[in-house]
Amino acid sequence: MPQLKEWEEGWAAGRTGFHRSHIHEALLDFKDKLLVKTPSRVFVPLCGKTLDMKWLVDEGHEVVGLEGVEQAIKEFFDEQKLSFKESDVPGLEGGKLYQTEDGKIKLFKCDLFHFSKDFAGSFDAVWDRGSLVAIDPCDRQRYSDLLLSMLAPGGRILHEVFYYNTDEMKGPPHSVPPEDVEKLYGEKMTIELLRDADNLTKNPVFKERGMAWMRQHIRILTLK
Repeated sequence: MPQLKEWEEGWAAGRTGFHRSHIHEALLDFKDKLLVKTPSRVFVPLCGKTLDMKWLVDEGHEVVGLEGVEQAIKEFFDEQKLSFKESDVPGLEGGKLYQTEDGKIKLFKCDLFHFSKDFAGSFDAVWDRGSLVAIDPCDRQRYSDLLLSMLAPGGRILHEVFYYNTDEMKGPPHSVPPEDVEKLYGEKMTIELLRDADNLTKNPVFKERGMAWMRQHIRILTLK
């Protein structure tokens, strides 16, 4: 997988500018939209070492993360001072499972598209911060189909995506126009735009790269 190799090299070289040293503000602001029951089973695709996972567990939920880079997973447990056990995952190509002793946090190390609910069950919620914008645009349909197949009845997705002129920059983070979200999810989910904000003010690094505009879109998607 050439793309995964690039991510591994990026982690090894410390190119992890997407990682936040705080809980994502959208998760804090819209937690009641996503987490409609406690406990909820929450899936965090391409999770990296996000602090959001520990926060979700501290709020009383169960978290399953998926990450292709082992370094990110081990750094998460180390930085959160959590002990874990490691095991193989029968039937999951190249898969490993890293989980806390109480099983409240389970992180799968594998290719996203080799994963399914056969390995972790279904979910009440998906926190998609940085996942849809990270994958190659040609894989978006496969990605949305995967998430839809893993949601329990009434399941919800909270996602953050970015929308910008692709003539000015190539991702990641890739641009996700509103019409793409409608195409991917509109048939099976209701879509509510919760925030449409200027992302250049919050992240001037993109302005420095010559971008004229960049929008941050936060949405909640709910199974019909």
